[in-house]
This record gives sequence, structure tokens and C-alpha cells, in this order.
Amino acid sequence: MTDAGSGAHAHYVVVGDGPLAYRLTRALTTRFSGTVTVVVPDRTSRYAQEMLAINRDGNGDRIDVLEADRLDEEALKAAGAGRAAAAALVNQDDGGNVALALLLREAWPELHVVVRIFDESLGRHLQRDRCTVLSSSAFAAPEIVGAALRRLIRLPVQHRRLVAVSDDQTSLPTRMVLFATAADGTVTALPNDDEMPGLAPKVLLADAAQDDVLPEIKADLEPDEDEVDPHRRRRFGEYLRTLAITSGWNLLLAAGVLLVVVLVGAVTMKLATGSSWAGALYEAVLPSLAGSDPDNDANPVVKATQVVLTIVSVAVIPWVTGVVVDGVVRTQRLLDTGSPLHPMADHVVVVGLGDLGTRIVRSLDRRGVPVVAVDVAESARGVAIARARDVPVVIGDARRAATLRAAYVDTAQAIVVVTSGGATTIGIGFAARSIPRPKDAPARLRTVLRVYDKDLSRRIRREIPDSAGLSSSFLAAPWFAAAMIGQEVKATIPYRDRVLVLAEIVIMEGSRLARMQPDDVDLDGAEGDGGADVKSRLLAIRTKPQASGGGGRMIEPSEGWYLHPDDTLIVVATTAGLRRLRELASAPQHARTASNSPGEPERTGSA
Repeated sequence: MTDAGSGAHAHYVVVGDGPLAYRLTRALTTRFSGTVTVVVPDRTSRYAQEMLAINRDGNGDRIDVLEADRLDEEALKAAGAGRAAAAALVNQDDGGNVALALLLREAWPELHVVVRIFDESLGRHLQRDRCTVLSSSAFAAPEIVGAALRRLIRLPVQHRRLVAVSDDQTSLPTRMVLFATAADGTVTALPNDDEMPGLAPKVLLADAAQDDVLPEIKADLEPDEDEVDPHRRRRFGEYLRTLAITSGWNLLLAAGVLLVVVLVGAVTMKLATGSSWAGALYEAVLPSLAGSDPDNDANPVVKATQVVLTIVSVAVIPWVTGVVVDGVVRTQRLLDTGSPLHPMADHVVVVGLGDLGTRIVRSLDRRGVPVVAVDVAESARGVAIARARDVPVVIGDARRAATLRAAYVDTAQAIVVVTSGGATTIGIGFAARSIPRPKDAPARLRTVLRVYDKDLSRRIRREIPDSAGLSSSFLAAPWFAAAMIGQEVKATIPYRDRVLVLAEIVIMEGSRLARMQPDDVDLDGAEGDGGADVKSRLLAIRTKPQASGGGGRMIEPSEGWYLHPDDTLIVVATTAGLRRLRELASAPQHARTASNSPGEPERTGSA
């Protein structure tokens, strides 16, 4: 049994050594004021040292890094699993994460466990009460696709068509500024009226038009089999075009020779017999293609012509047959490999077909956006999935110009690079920008790179025009942190190295928010000197359902309205602002003690 409630000053256990573990630990300690024990195989690793550095940045001793050669019950007990509000298993090892989740469920049944899973068919079997299964790529893929297409980011607010848009899309009715920048590039999240002078709006919250096609919100757990339309088949015209490409001049030359032979024979027959053109053509085709019985009564010219046609056809027909068979075989092989069948333009090139890259390819294909997938390995997970969806696949090193040209990057609208190596990713980005672009192609190639370091992301934006550097761990960390503290995050809104979250917060009986007005939910402050921004904006209220059948409505914030227990607030906030609102919406400590059994975490989940 755990003896710590979720929320501020609670204890958490994080198992993992990587960028997601680092960002998650940072969020839990600096944004949600918890204490964290991180279990790693090597205390001297880069991310373990960066986690310890958070303590030296003025956060006290909130983080303890525990080195464990073997992840067993003793190691988890030493990390404080028995007193923890939640544990997160974020190693890049599905088997190890599942084994640890089962161990935690057996040893501490009341502990809330959040598990990072790549194989989501496995994750669905594991997910149940007090065990939340998440995929970092499920949260990152929609934002990366939106960045590549410069499309809208949809916010899932019931009965509202709210979208986050860039400043160049000013035709939509704007509700508020989400991000703004100063002249020196400093980003301000949720600026108020006093902060706006001197700032340039960059990301706005707007109302989409009724006829706007909105993108997907986030990718859910994927099905066991890739969902390809069973009626989806290659068009006959596409097959013929491919046959023409593979057979080329050989087929044209063979067909031309055969046609000349038949026409010469038909003209000779007409002149010799005086028959109609149809009859002469008939007399010429028979000996050319199938041979014919000898006619002893025919005149010498006809006999000679039939002999010549038969002899020539013996040589030409096998040649034509060979060319056609070779073309069909090569066409089928080309279709099976999935390589681009013809020049492409205004498409998106996705490099890296791991878990994240596969999701991006799926998302683009669902939207009807032309896409070409590239990976260095034929055995990559996403290669088979892309081919099943008839998405062209190029196998090769994307740092080489030949590979990029095979993917027609010179006429693409965007390239998304989500390979695992940082140096490889950056090298591909620079290589893609170096490919000359034809005059009729989009002026600039939109470049979206998967990077883990925010300083590196900033430098890439400066060196590569029209580029964005995004990290799946950066986009996914708020979701994992929210799952650990028991609060559901509905969406994330990233901009450069900042992120806002859309969340639902339930007002508890006896909390400070009960009987307050909607304006009290809009926070503008900071945690201490130079601390994190504590900011939030109320978007909508879902009223408490009534036993009589009333309530349960989504309403706009308005003056004169008072908040009531069991109302649900839909807010957009910084992570520090979300923590503050959660404190304000929570029941007093004595009420939680009375309502919860000893050691049971406080439950403030959303509707």
C-alpha cells in the first residue's frame, strides 16, 4: 500500500535512463513539486547526471538517482515504491517494462503504474485499473505532422472547434494568444494584456470554420493489424504506367517492328490481290502472328509474301513475347518493393521508419497527403506497413544525395527526419537542403527534425530556414507526468522549447475553487524569483450532472457564474499552472483523509 497521495510533495519512482526519463523527472519536481527516485543502470550516464543537476539548480534534494544492476523487488523497494504515489517505467524495452509492471502490481497492488510501450497490441492487454499504458510516439506524431504541413492543431474540447494556428493564419476568429516572442526571440506563454506590448503573436487560439477539415487529435493505441482499406487496390492505369517505365524502349521497338511487318504485308497483299484493306490486313496478320495453311492456288506474289511474313514472325514474335514477360516481371518486382513509380511533387518525405516514423506515415496517408518513406534497413518495422498502404518506400542512406533524389526530395513540400541518431538526423537535414530545387517546386523545403536538445533545436532553426526541431520526449513528458499525478491531459501545444497543455480539472467538494468565479481560474504569476510561469486560461466549463437529468452541459465562462463542486474545468495552461489549478481544485487535506482509505492516493480524475 502506498502512503502518499498524488500531487504536490508526493513521492514518485521513475525507472529509465533517457530523454523521456529526464524530462518526466524534471516536470514532476519543478512543476508538480514532488520528490522522485530515478532507477538507472549507471549513475554516471549523461541523463543521470543531468537529473542530479536539477537539484543543483535550486530545487533542493528532490531527485535521488539510484543505481541498480538488477531491477527487482529489492531495488524498487529501495527506490521507495512502497510509499510512492505512482511509478513510471519508461525504458525503451517493452519486455522489461511489462515484467516490472507485473512485479509492481503483485508487490504493491494500490500503486499507480504508468508504462511506456512501443508494441501497443501488448499494451492493450496490460492496461487496466491503476496501470496506464502510453506511447510517446502516439502523442508526438500529430504535432510533428502538423509542423510539417503547417496545419492546424486541433484541441479536443467538446462541442467546440478550437484550433491552435500560426500567426500567418489570421482569417480565423481569434480567442487568445498562446505564444508570443520578443525581439530577442524570448518566448512568452499565455501573455496577458500588460505583457503583449513589444511582443509578436506567434501561435493563436482560434475557432475553426464549420467547413474546415480538422486534423486528428492524437493517435490512439494502434490495432493488431494495420488498418488498410480492404477495397484499396492499385489502379490498372498505374500498373500500365509502371509497365511502360520498366519495359521502356525495348517494348516500343519490338511493337514497332511487328507493326511495320504487318503493314508492309497488308499493302503487298492488297496490291497483289486487289482485295479490300480489311481483307489484306486479315491475310497479313494470320501468317505473321499464328501462321496459316498454304494456299496452292494463290498467285506467286501472295505466296512469297506469306513466306516472308512467316519467317520474319518466327524471329519477331519471341522477341516481343520476351520483352512483355520481362516487363511484367520487372513491374511486379518494382510494385512489390514499393519504390516511387513515377516522379512526385508536393509530397512529404519521412526518413526513419521506427515507431514514430511509422505513425507519421500512417497519419499522412490517412489525410490523403502524398508521402514517400525512407529507411536504411529493409527490415525496419515501418517498411512492411508502408508497402501495405501502397506508400512508396526508398531503401538507402538518406545522407546520400542519390537516396534523397530517389525520394524526389527536390520537389517535396517537406521532409520529416525521425532517425534515432542525432548526428545522422542533422546530416540528413543539411543534405536535403543542399538538393537543388526546380523552378516549379515549392520555394522552400519545410524541414522537421527529431532532436532531443533544446539548444540544438534553436541553433538548427537559425541555420536551416523554415525548419523545426521537435522531440518526442519533450512532447510526451507532460502526458506521462499528468498520468502519474492522476490528471488527464487532453492535448499538448508545442512551440519551440515551450509547451502548453490542455487539461480537464474536476472541482472537489470543499476546494478553494468551489464558489469562485471563472476569472479566478485565469492565473498570471511565477513560482518564486525567476521561477516557472504559473499561467492558465479557462476555455469552457462542463457543469455537474444532476440526478433530475439537468446539468452536464458545456458552457462558456461568463461573469456572474460561480463554480460548483463536480464541475469540470477545461483549461489551457503551463505545466506549473496546471499544478497550481489542481491544488486549488483539490479537497482540503482533512477531507481527503476522511474520504480515502489509508495509503490510497487522492483521486481527482477528470470526467
